[in-house]
Amino acid sequence: MKTVVIMSHPYYKNSRINKALFEAAKSIDNIETRHLEELYGHDTSKIDVVAEQKILQSTDRIVFQFPMFWLNVPAMLKAYMDEVFTYGWAYGSTGDKLKNKDFYVAVSLGSSESEYSKEGKIKFSLDEILIPIKITAGYCGMNFKGIFVSGGVYRMNDDDIANCSQRYIELLKGKQI
Repeated sequence: MKTVVIMSHPYYKNSRINKALFEAAKSIDNIETRHLEELYGHDTSKIDVVAEQKILQSTDRIVFQFPMFWLNVPAMLKAYMDEVFTYGWAYGSTGDKLKNKDFYVAVSLGSSESEYSKEGKIKFSLDEILIPIKITAGYCGMNFKGIFVSGGVYRMNDDDIANCSQRYIELLKGKQI
């Protein structure tokens, strides 16, 4: 099964967990990795729509990897969806190029995952917050398969990061999360 990991992180050089996860993904056969800010900087007009669509069309599984930014995806990933998931290609009467592809989200959180609940500080679950991405996947005919969570990243030590990376490798190799 061919997989593409689309990673967006505007402050990647300062990241510990997303760097570790992205490097883990790079180490696996049959996985293509794409770091949007490395490829295109922060200029959304530079996104090569045709190239990105070709890559997505040639894969079986798509993973969006990103840190949660104000309860949303980073700006570059949002622009990527806006530019690449076009009418007539990703959806619409003639748009079915993403149909039946498996889709995962790999999100890192500064807060612990427990904060994303009715009892926590956020007051909404991660599942609820990510509804727009889940709807997008469904609208494009993809099979939303799940959310891989790295929570409490500011408090993670090296062992925590290694364990999280190992869980990510298992997901990317086709094991359930």
